[in-house]
Amino acid sequence: MTLKGFLCSIAIALSPLIAATGEEGIIVERSHVTIESKEGQPLRVVFAPEDRPALIFKPKGGTWDWSRESRLVIPVENPSDEALTLLLRVEDHKPRSLTGQVAIAPRSSGNLAISVNAPPPLTMGMIGGPSLSPAGLDPGTLPMTATDGSIDAAAVTSVRLGMLRPSNPRPLVVGPLHVEPDRGSYDGIVDGFGQLLPGEWPGKVSSIEMLRAKGLEEEHALAQWLADLPTRDHFGGLLDTGGFRATGFFRTEKRDGRWWLVTPEGNVFFSIGMDVAALTGETYVEGREFMYRDLPAPDGELAAHWSERDDRGGLWPRRDRAFNHGRAFNFYTANLQRKFGSDWSERWREETVRRLEAWGFNTIGNWGEPELSTMHRLAYTVPLWLEGEFWWGGNPGPF
Repeated sequence: MTLKGFLCSIAIALSPLIAATGEEGIIVERSHVTIESKEGQPLRVVFAPEDRPALIFKPKGGTWDWSRESRLVIPVENPSDEALTLLLRVEDHKPRSLTGQVAIAPRSSGNLAISVNAPPPLTMGMIGGPSLSPAGLDPGTLPMTATDGSIDAAAVTSVRLGMLRPSNPRPLVVGPLHVEPDRGSYDGIVDGFGQLLPGEWPGKVSSIEMLRAKGLEEEHALAQWLADLPTRDHFGGLLDTGGFRATGFFRTEKRDGRWWLVTPEGNVFFSIGMDVAALTGETYVEGREFMYRDLPAPDGELAAHWSERDDRGGLWPRRDRAFNHGRAFNFYTANLQRKFGSDWSERWREETVRRLEAWGFNTIGNWGEPELSTMHRLAYTVPLWLEGEFWWGGNPGPF
């Protein structure tokens, strides 16, 4: 086939994409990608097991002007029996880029979506832009996460859709690219309870009365689950399981070639713990108050849930994120006060232990609230905090 004939065949295969962009034409470049579509069918491609295979879409006129729209949408289908992760990169004439990624389940489809004319999510303190999918208002949408960068939406020069390096050939069906208004703007997206404001879904709290009523419903369910649990000793071990010697301490013992955890009362103990059972969850609001509707007054009855915090030197996922210091509000503890009243912290501890027991946990995992351990209702772990200049610069060898 001549080069001209080859390019014509590509144009025929991509005719659905050309029609849907609203442009007169689209140029498609391929890097380690095979196009298998026939005329009139959706674009079916196969990504080769090479480094960063990709389809690159470019406007025939040089640039796309998406300044009056704010979201790029690309329908895709994963026809294989394996999950895959797609990488998206949008560039402008500078060139600057906007990148993101999304995982797609086997035998599933959806619309990849990324905001091209909105503040980058990291600058808003988020790993991905607001999505209305949880509210049922954006069905089938797969919002891009791990987004980074920004572009001039009035001069978009390319859209690159690809993968890192597939372990084997990976098929993908790609629908027509299009841009549309982004209904997930940042203004007022969080209600007074800390929930996504748009839309309704089962279990969404709409009032303090509902919050308290749901608590009563859960209390009945917890009582039933606790009644159905197997009988355990004071430390969470199964009664009458092996006749180990009671020493008054947790310990290990090897029997018949197998190691066992043994409770102080001499019963078998299989530790199932939940990490971070704690009253954490502060949200930085300083500088982005417009995102939160009905924020409680700092000097009102929920004033105790306001704080000044600083995570700039904390865990690595937070280090480069905007809004990582300043005034913060804890919606979680505020809702506990709304639910339980002035003694909310004591009530929370009792409810948390009952929940863990009812759900089959017998251990308070690492980073749990210290007061939970002092109740002596569940076995617990104690974190050992290492200090030194090596920390976060490279962990010390445990051996």
